[in-house]
Amino acid sequence: AAFQQAVATRGARVAAIERFGADPAAMQASVQRLMPSLGQADTLFVPAGADTMPALAQALQQGGYDPRKVKPLGTGVWNDNAMAQIPALNGGWFASPDTAGFNAFAARYQQRFNASPTRTATLAYDAVSLAAALARTQGSQRFSEAVLTNASGFAGADGVFRFRPDGQVERGLAVLEMRNGQIVTINAAPRDLGPRSQ
Repeated sequence: AAFQQAVATRGARVAAIERFGADPAAMQASVQRLMPSLGQADTLFVPAGADTMPALAQALQQGGYDPRKVKPLGTGVWNDNAMAQIPALNGGWFASPDTAGFNAFAARYQQRFNASPTRTATLAYDAVSLAAALARTQGSQRFSEAVLTNASGFAGADGVFRFRPDGQVERGLAVLEMRNGQIVTINAAPRDLGPRSQ
């Protein structure tokens, strides 16, 4: 419902929504139900990760999906080099934190712990860093609603973010593209979040 509302708010229309299971037969059936709707679509939003995307991409290709005709769109879970190797995603766009912040964090992490961090490790790092910085600088108001929902937000390992009064988080994300087996930034993440949206 949130996805359909966000699409409608931007003047677009959802042609179809199809769910799929993890097994290849369920994926094939979902793709067969989806393919007639793709004739009226400009984009295909696929919020699937590296664990299911190879099998789903194969089902899409076997069903006649062509990423040159219907642009694939994804989420930040596509920010994985293995995903960039999937032909059905070539030319696809997804929003994700700029890779430079994570790469710098990962290098420091590797040096300190002699291991690679998980992609979501920056979330925990940012949470602890923010709590420590607020405790050090904001005195008795450090965790008050006014401080935590500061419209200017905070700078983290994955870029700028802020907490909204309704409890959700806004992040400055980059737009990345799957291009011939590589992940390329086509629109850098903002350095500030600008005015708070309503």
